[in-house]
Amino acid sequence: MVTMQIDYKEDSSMWICAMLLAILFQDRDIIRAHATMISIPALANLLKSEESANKYFAAQSIASLVCNGSRGTLLSVANSGVAGGLISLLGCADVDIQDLLELSNEFSLAPYPDQVALERLFRVDDIRVGATSRKAIPALVDLLKPIPDRPGAPFLALGILTDLARDCPSNKIVMVESGAIEALTKYLSLGPQDAIEEAATDLLGILFSSAEIRKHESAFGAVTQLVAVLRLGGRAARYSAAKALESLFLADNIRNAETARHAVQPLVEILNTGLEREQHAAIAALVKLLSENPSRALAVADVEMNAIDVLCRILSSDCSMDLKGDAAELCCVLFGNTRIRSTMAAARCVEPLVSLLVSEFSPAHHSVVRALDRLVGDEQLAELVAAHGAVIPLVGLLFGRNFVLHEAISRALVKLGKDRPACKMEMVKSGVIESILDILHEAPDYLCAAFAELLRILTNNASIAKGPSAAKVVEPLFFLLTRQEFGPDGQHSALQVLVNILEHPQCRADYTLTSHQAIEPLIPLLDSPIEAVQQLVAELLSHLLLEEHLQRDPVTQQVIGPLVRVLGSGIQILQQRALKALVSIAIVWPNEIAKEGGVVEISKVILQADPSIPHALWESAASVLASILQFSSEFYLEIPVAVLVRLLQSGSESTISGALNALLVLESDDETSAAAEAMAESGAIEALLELLRSHQCEDTAARLLEVLLNNVKIRETKVTKSAILPLSQYLLDPQTQAQQARLLATLALGDLFQNEGLARTADAVSACRALVNVLEDQPTEEMKVIAICALQNLVMYSRSNKRAVAEASGVQVMLDLIGSGDPETSVQAAMFIKLLFSNHTIQEYASSETVRAIT
Repeated sequence: MVTMQIDYKEDSSMWICAMLLAILFQDRDIIRAHATMISIPALANLLKSEESANKYFAAQSIASLVCNGSRGTLLSVANSGVAGGLISLLGCADVDIQDLLELSNEFSLAPYPDQVALERLFRVDDIRVGATSRKAIPALVDLLKPIPDRPGAPFLALGILTDLARDCPSNKIVMVESGAIEALTKYLSLGPQDAIEEAATDLLGILFSSAEIRKHESAFGAVTQLVAVLRLGGRAARYSAAKALESLFLADNIRNAETARHAVQPLVEILNTGLEREQHAAIAALVKLLSENPSRALAVADVEMNAIDVLCRILSSDCSMDLKGDAAELCCVLFGNTRIRSTMAAARCVEPLVSLLVSEFSPAHHSVVRALDRLVGDEQLAELVAAHGAVIPLVGLLFGRNFVLHEAISRALVKLGKDRPACKMEMVKSGVIESILDILHEAPDYLCAAFAELLRILTNNASIAKGPSAAKVVEPLFFLLTRQEFGPDGQHSALQVLVNILEHPQCRADYTLTSHQAIEPLIPLLDSPIEAVQQLVAELLSHLLLEEHLQRDPVTQQVIGPLVRVLGSGIQILQQRALKALVSIAIVWPNEIAKEGGVVEISKVILQADPSIPHALWESAASVLASILQFSSEFYLEIPVAVLVRLLQSGSESTISGALNALLVLESDDETSAAAEAMAESGAIEALLELLRSHQCEDTAARLLEVLLNNVKIRETKVTKSAILPLSQYLLDPQTQAQQARLLATLALGDLFQNEGLARTADAVSACRALVNVLEDQPTEEMKVIAICALQNLVMYSRSNKRAVAEASGVQVMLDLIGSGDPETSVQAAMFIKLLFSNHTIQEYASSETVRAIT
């Protein structure tokens, strides 16, 4: 009946019917009646009435329904569209509805049914996140504008909007699209009461927690107003504003804008004077603002209140560990700026930060360690941190599974350990290596890399590298190198640690590493795209392969190909390390090195024209080639002549010997003399003369030299002229004891002087003296004949040579040979005497005996 009355028409009794329904709907049995559902559309319609009493008591009926009805009833009410009508009643002045309030009180009805109904409706999740809310939001946003006859509307709207925004991204978007940010910003600019100011900043903070909303153009405009709240707002509002700015500063465009810079000073002020929760909020906002822009931290150093001093006071106070952790986090951000780090205030932070390390374990430790890590980047501060005893507590935190903390500790210890042997020893004595090994097996890759770098710094100290603690890391690090995800930085550090340890022979002797443990993990790393990694792998192999059991292990063959490829890189330091490794296995695996292209690549290294090539690099290359040459003569033809000639300059006699043998074979097998000419063009004659001068491989060197100088084409080249004096000096050298070499050197001079031009050179005089000296030393009959023949070539074309022979007592020597008894020698000596006195050049040296010899 009552429902029919409401549906029939709107008259003065409508509000009475609505009030009656409000009273009836307090009974849940009545609400469950079918007629109740029929009344809901009528009540929704009545909320649109022009009469305030009708609207008010319609709202009372709705309030009774939603307070006492089931979930289904609430959904039916929400779907009827009552929200808009209820919103239109929000915030009315009490004076305008005084009679209605009194009447409601008389019948025990809620004084503000609109608020009650909306609150209960939006408490249901399906309604709060559904279409009803989305339709209601624009109307609620409109209430944020001051309305004279509805003074309470903005505050009530803020409360409802805040509830709708929590955990509902879609509602937040609708609010922003409805102009909520602009409305809130403008409302704050009017200087509202503290409670409303706090509610408005709270809502802004909730909205700005969405990354999508932070990108909205309206978000940028809110910064200035929030900063104003920080400066002038009430305490609670300042807290909310700081939280809102913390979210806003996640957006790059906002954080990097000049307006954001204005927030620094008031945030520091809150940090100095606020309660603990406000200090938390201020620190969080400052961290977000400054963390990715250290230069902006300069603003903090310049503010009236020195932020570092404030933080130092917090760190030294008896406040909660959480706040101290936040303070340490902000210290970390600020210490990223060198100007701030160099202040006395920063130095004063060291002691309280170190003190926090020894406190009961807490999440704050991570921030403390990170702050100290920034400080120890400065040498003076690092000394201060070490002096305050930070090393032992830092090492003491290396336990458990807090891997992020462990990484920060490792970074700090690395900086403390650099160039500070005492700190390194303190770390080792504190058990840092053992702590690392306890964690290493389950540590993520980034932490393994950090640990490897710390171990690298430690083992750069030879005493530590040779010590028992370092010995424990060898096998774990080799295993670590097998992890596919372990990156180049970690590989580099781990390899350097292994080099630092295994470069010491006594350390290698302490291990019984198998090829599976030590060689196999290194093979793929030889093909690393990172040059520094390749270099260390090759260097490590050069140490490992000094061990005979690894040299002969079949697995070692697998490193040959990669090492040869490294030689082809053209990078000297890489080539040097690779060759050093190959030298160790060249004797065992020469054939394999050759088959992998080693001859070609090593030859390239030897032929490099760069004079800056280290001698060690060249000598290593020569040694490997020598091993290949000694293995089989089949490789003689593969090595370029120029390379073999260069090998003659080696400091190793075995290398020189191998090269000489190869050159002799090449020359003897060549019917065209092209090989001999190539040798001469490559500097073989000069190299062979140097070998004779230094008395190295004399017989073989002299043999090859004689072969070359016996070549007519070679004798016509300029280089042969420079050979006369060295050969002469060699024959005159008292240290020349090798008879075969003397014979061949004498023969070589004879070969040279078959060329008339060479016999006329100034150096030929020295040859005359040398050859006479040979004859004076009671040589073999063969050498006598060779020397005499050489002298014949000399004096045939040159008077000065005749005089030189005579002045060297050559005439008497020849006369002695004539009477020596050997027919061939006597004949040659007599022929020489006749040739010597064929003109009047040296008549003064003639004697009766000479005349008899001539006749």
